[in-house]
Amino acid sequence: MADLNRIPGVKSRIARTYRRLRDIAVWRSFWPFIAACAAFLCLALLGLHERLPTKLAALSTLAFLIFALITALRGLRHYRGPNRNDAVRELDHQSDLRPLSSLQDRPARPEAEGVMLWRAHEQRLTDAIRRLKVPTFRDIWRRADPFMFRAILPAAIISLLVANGTGSLDRLSKAFSPDYGSLLGAENIRIEAWITPPDYSGRAPIFLDRDENTLEVPAGSVVTVRAQAPSAPKLRLDGQRRETLPFAATPDGAFEVTATLKTNTTLSVRWWGERQSWTIRTAPDNPPKTLFVSMPTLGENDETEFTWAIEDDYGVAKLELAIRPESDPTRAPDLIPIELGALNPTELTKRDSIDLTRNRWAGSRVIVNLVATDAAGQMGVSDTYEFILPSKLLLQPLAKAIQDARVTLLREDNPYDTLPEHTDSLVSGAFYTSATQRLGTAPEGIQRGHLMLDAITYGTPDYIRDLLVYTSLRSAMREIEAASNTETSKALDEMLWAVSLRAEYGTSADAYARLLAARNALEEALRDGASEEEIQRLTEAFRQAAMNYLAARMAEAMANGLAAPQQPQDGAAGGQGPNLGGQDFADMLDALEELAETGAADQARQLLSDITNMLENLNFQQGGAGGDGMPGLPGQQGDGSEDENVPQEERELSDTMRELSDILRQQRNLNDETLAQQRGERNGQGQQGQNNQPGGQGPGSEAPGGSGEQSLAEQQDRLADLVDRLIERSENGEFGAGGIVDEDALEAIERAQRRAGNALEEGNELRALRNQENATEQLRDLAEDLAAELDALRAARLGEQFGNGTEPGGSDPFGRSPNGGIGSDSDVDIPDQLERQRALDILEELRRRYGDTIDEEEREYLERLLDRF
Repeated sequence: MADLNRIPGVKSRIARTYRRLRDIAVWRSFWPFIAACAAFLCLALLGLHERLPTKLAALSTLAFLIFALITALRGLRHYRGPNRNDAVRELDHQSDLRPLSSLQDRPARPEAEGVMLWRAHEQRLTDAIRRLKVPTFRDIWRRADPFMFRAILPAAIISLLVANGTGSLDRLSKAFSPDYGSLLGAENIRIEAWITPPDYSGRAPIFLDRDENTLEVPAGSVVTVRAQAPSAPKLRLDGQRRETLPFAATPDGAFEVTATLKTNTTLSVRWWGERQSWTIRTAPDNPPKTLFVSMPTLGENDETEFTWAIEDDYGVAKLELAIRPESDPTRAPDLIPIELGALNPTELTKRDSIDLTRNRWAGSRVIVNLVATDAAGQMGVSDTYEFILPSKLLLQPLAKAIQDARVTLLREDNPYDTLPEHTDSLVSGAFYTSATQRLGTAPEGIQRGHLMLDAITYGTPDYIRDLLVYTSLRSAMREIEAASNTETSKALDEMLWAVSLRAEYGTSADAYARLLAARNALEEALRDGASEEEIQRLTEAFRQAAMNYLAARMAEAMANGLAAPQQPQDGAAGGQGPNLGGQDFADMLDALEELAETGAADQARQLLSDITNMLENLNFQQGGAGGDGMPGLPGQQGDGSEDENVPQEERELSDTMRELSDILRQQRNLNDETLAQQRGERNGQGQQGQNNQPGGQGPGSEAPGGSGEQSLAEQQDRLADLVDRLIERSENGEFGAGGIVDEDALEAIERAQRRAGNALEEGNELRALRNQENATEQLRDLAEDLAAELDALRAARLGEQFGNGTEPGGSDPFGRSPNGGIGSDSDVDIPDQLERQRALDILEELRRRYGDTIDEEEREYLERLLDRF
């Protein structure tokens, strides 16, 4: 048997023949599958699926896949592939010698004489093999593929691929991956998504629209996706890494998921395919920047003045002044908060004045810098600056000694040593003596502070006149001895500071501290736009603190043999410094309350500052107690020396004015409560009104809500009784021969109040509001008439002094202009009395129209206006 491999080209012709036989076998078995795939590809490249409805496109792809699977399985079942013998047989058919098969034969009788003949036979077969050609099988192909699909379909596909260019892959992708979810109800899925930026950014939530594919938000924002679907979808986040979050069911039958966006992320909601997607870019939050515009310097009243600037992309949440001693710059700084004056400002430059005399490093050289912090907790630090921190100016030796002991305690940060064990105390009858030796384990600063307090209070307390100062210092010593840690000893800061101020200033120190606290609280409420009820409460607290401070200063002055500032006689200024008249001071506080009520926050804050400065600058003169009594107390007069020169008619008219003003104030408060009840904002029937108004005299000094048991109707009836009492006094001639008060006007006011009370009893707040506004308007008109009459009497008595004021420059001892305004060096314009009255009139008109209208849109508009007040 000859080796076919030795004949050149035989092996390749056999392999090529085999492949052609295999192609024919594959086509015969799989031509339905091949034709279906080629047709689907052609239709996809033509863009047919893009034009079909979503459901029909999904159905067509699904039908194709099913048909392709069936035909593929059928082809596999019928496929019979050729082998090498089939290829040899097809080649042998070209020669009658069947050279490929014959060459593999062996001679039956391998005799010597037949060898030459057999070799000649092999040579003949070899020559025949060399003449063999690979068959084309045209006849077979003509029968198997009469329409030449094997050539037409590839040509069509290639042509369409060339025609579509780069869009071919996109069309094929859409054809092979249609929206199968549409067959399961995906068109009924409702997706809502919104992004909540961090609070510090100050940005409102952002709702994601279906058409909004790209969005930029602050880093750390929270995305919330809510879907109504037949089953729970999934949220895919493609950022630095891919993450898939499942939706959780909500009680209302929907599904919801939240995620925090820290980097650029692509969001996609998936439910049998992608339902919706967004590309979110995150903007980083940069640390804030801060600097000293002007370096800290010593200002008025021992305060530290400096100008600072801050800047942040989303706003600074907190600004602090860090203080370190120059002798130990590695020590943890004391952080003093600085008022920003606005909520999370992004850029601000401001000059501040801070009292740092209470700081433990006061009087020593320190290193300071600004520390700005945004809401994300990032900090920005300014350059450092060195200067001597101002200390509290104390003139009394005792106060200075107490202050030295205080700062000695506060400057110690080291911990206590550990107490030694005393096992003997476990025996019955033994004592734990180490517990009485805790001071020996205290750090050096605590022990030195204790020794200083002991030296101050050594011996008898005879040389310390104020027994409270002495007992407080001894109590501080005992607390230090009982303390087991540094924090407990340093907690004496408040008490030692108060004791040092008492030793310096006397009993008015506590009242002054409460005055400043009340002022700061009211300033903060005015700046931040607090509610009307909160501002009224804080205004009343400031009024009471001012009264207490005046009383304390007056008591100290009398105890020390000093006299209060002299009251001006008939408009002439007397004494030095501010001249305090009781009613004038009450009028200033009333003006402050009216400014706050009408929303004039800047003017109210300026007037608040003026009042506080005036109280701080009170001067007391050496003298006896035989001055003008206590004119510094609001609502009180002196011994009556000024009233002796005032005509009786003017005094009676002034008293009547005060009574009417008090009734008018109470009526306005009742109007507000009625309006709140009508709007559903009032809880219960007996809310506390604005009682205890300073300056009120006579029977109307108590507010209508003074009793927690009174309903609005009862309060209204009580006001009507007050007006009726005025009518009776007028009829009895108690107001003098002139009558002074228009009795017809008072009767009209009483009738309106009675009608309002009846309406409140019936539960008709709208009718009650109309009658209340009517009564308020008449009360205001009557008060204005009496004020004009009183001004005429004073003008006739005082002449030119009434129009020009009592101080050079046209202002009275309170710094008020002749029209009733309060003067100030600030550029803030404080409205005068007439302007404040006009603002109150506008406010009352808004309330009246709110109660009268029935149009819902107009009521909403008026309600927004009222909320601004």
